[in-house]
Amino acid sequence: MDEYEIAQRASSLPGRFADRLPANTRKIIGLMDEGGEYGELVTELTDALAEYQPPVTVAERDELLALLKAVDAPTDPIEELNVQG
Repeated sequence: MDEYEIAQRASSLPGRFADRLPANTRKIIGLMDEGGEYGELVTELTDALAEYQPPVTVAERDELLALLKAVDAPTDPIEELNVQG
């Protein structure tokens, strides 16, 4: 996955998970998106999903895992997601 694809895929995440995260987390992730900090965005989002435990689909989990690997971030939080379906 190249940087352009990482940016495109990561930029779609804040809107998709907005209704499942606290306002403060949404704000932080939005700022990361605006600043082009896609690696940090994916890491922060995955950490928040692991902490707050909203439902996540198998496809969403797989996309987060692929992005974490693409930005060379730890993948441990993936194990803690509340995967449904």
